[in-house]
Amino acid sequence: MQSHIKIKLKFKCILGILDFERVKKQEILLCFEAKSLEFLDYAVICKWLKKTYKEREFKLIEESLQVILDEFKQKYPQAIFAKIKLYKLKIIKNAKVGACLEKFY
Repeated sequence: MQSHIKIKLKFKCILGILDFERVKKQEILLCFEAKSLEFLDYAVICKWLKKTYKEREFKLIEESLQVILDEFKQKYPQAIFAKIKLYKLKIIKNAKVGACLEKFY
């Protein structure tokens, strides 16, 4: 059975290279999508994504996306596709800025 999940998470974490971003948590929106040849538990993946961002305190969005997709494939070798988008919601007035990365495994 093939599995296809989509997740949207909103939470606060340390993310960025500017001085104020290293001391004060900011709100992010993380969108994650994955396809697998076997079942994927979205509750477990949500918990892992949030924990990883809160613990790692990434400096660059792009670096974080790469790390997440690499670690996801290690955790779920049956995965055949993953896509992650991350937005900083309040860093620029009236804008949400971010980046996206996708991989076919």
